[in-house]
Amino acid sequence: MHNFRLSIFIISWVCAFLSIINNQNIIVDFGVICFGLFIFINLFFLTFQSYFIIIILIILSIFLFNSLPSLNDLFEAGRFVLIFAGLIPTMNLVKSAALHVKSIKETQKLLSLLSSKNSSSGFQITGHLSGSIMNTGVFPMLAASIPLDSNLNYRKRVAEASIRGMASSVVWSPFFVAFAVGQVYIDNFNSWMGLAVGLFIGSLFSIISVFLLNRSLNYNLFKASLNCLRPIFIYLFVIMSIIVVFALIFNLTALSAVIFIMPILIGLYFLRSPIELKLIFTNTFSLMRKNIDDIVIITLAMMIGFLITNAENNNLSFEIFNIQNIPDFLIFIIIPLTMCFFSIICIHPVISSTILLTIFSSNIFDINHALLMQAHLIGWCTGTLSSVASLTVITCSNLFNVASLKIAFGENLFVVILFSIFGGGILGILNIII
Repeated sequence: MHNFRLSIFIISWVCAFLSIINNQNIIVDFGVICFGLFIFINLFFLTFQSYFIIIILIILSIFLFNSLPSLNDLFEAGRFVLIFAGLIPTMNLVKSAALHVKSIKETQKLLSLLSSKNSSSGFQITGHLSGSIMNTGVFPMLAASIPLDSNLNYRKRVAEASIRGMASSVVWSPFFVAFAVGQVYIDNFNSWMGLAVGLFIGSLFSIISVFLLNRSLNYNLFKASLNCLRPIFIYLFVIMSIIVVFALIFNLTALSAVIFIMPILIGLYFLRSPIELKLIFTNTFSLMRKNIDDIVIITLAMMIGFLITNAENNNLSFEIFNIQNIPDFLIFIIIPLTMCFFSIICIHPVISSTILLTIFSSNIFDINHALLMQAHLIGWCTGTLSSVASLTVITCSNLFNVASLKIAFGENLFVVILFSIFGGGILGILNIII
C-alpha cells in the first residue's frame, strides 16, 4: 500500500507538471482523479495532530458554507489544487539537489569557521538567503556546520537564528507554499509586487534582528558573516531571475514557474553526473513519503478556500463578525497577529490565512492587494516560527538536538509578535501613502 500511495503521488506530480503546459486535457483529469485517490487513501494514515487540524477545517466549513458543494464543484476544486501535487515534490527535489552542489558545501565550511561572537548572525543570514530556495532543506546544511562538542546553549542560539533566517525569507521568496496560497486570492501582478515589498521588509527585519539579538556584533564580524554567502549568491540570483522572468513572460504564477523550471534546471546541472542525479531522485521519493500530512492538510484547506471564493454567497463571515468596519491600517496588523496567535495554539497558518484572505481580498475592503499579500506572508513567517507543531520547528529541533518548546517559545516568540506589529504597521502606513 505504501508503494501504491507513492506511485499515484508521482503520477499526480507528472500530471501537475503537464497541466502547466495545457490545463484542459484528459491527462489533467486523470491527474485530478489520481491525486483525489491519493488524498482519500492517506486520510487513514495521518498523525493525531493532522486529524485535529482536519477537524478544525470541517468545523470552519460548516460555518462558511451555505450549502454542500456538488460533485462538479469538488472536481473543479480538484483541478485547482492539482498544482499543489507538484509543489511539495518539487521542493523536495530542490532540497535533495542543493546538498549535492559544491558551492553549498563551501558555504557550509565557511559557517563552521565562524567565531562564537558572530555564529548566530552567520547562521541567520545564510539561513535567510539559502532558505529562500531550499526551505527546510537548509537546516541539514546548517546543522552539519556546528562543532561536534557544542553545548546546549550554543545549539539553541544557532537553531533559533537558523529558523529565524529561513522563515523570514518567506516574505520575499516565491519558493514557499505561502506565496502559492496567496496567489489563490491575489492576482499575479499584485502578488509579485507584494514580493518586491517583501525584499524591503525582509532586509529590514534581518538587519535589525541580527544586531539587536547579537549585542557583541560589530561591522567586521557582520562582514565575516556575509562572507558565508559568497559561494552561493550567484546561484541564488540566477535561479531567482530565471523563475521571475519565465513567470512574467508566460504569465504564470510563481508556483507554476517553480514546478516547471526547477526540475529542468536540476536535470541540466547534474546531466554529467547521472549517479548523483539518481541519488537525488531517490532521496526526493523518500522525502515525499514523509510530507504526506502536509500535502493532505494544504490540499483540503485550498479546496475549501476555492469553494468559498467561488460560492454564490460567501458573505456569511461579514454578517457574523461585522468586520467590514475595521480601519484599513489595522487590517495589516490583524492579519499577521491572528496567524501568529493561531499558530501558537497549533493551528496551521494555511487554515488562518485561507479564512483571512477570503475575507480581506473581497471587494468589501478597499486595500492594496500587494500589501495584503505581504501581510499574509509576514503572518506565515511569524506563524511558522511560533508553533511547536510546525514542520519547520520540528525539523530544526531534530537536527540541532534542541527541544521544540525552546525554539518556538524562546526569544523568537517575542520576535514574531514584534514583527507582526511593526511589519504590519509599515504596511498600514504604505497603504495610506499609496
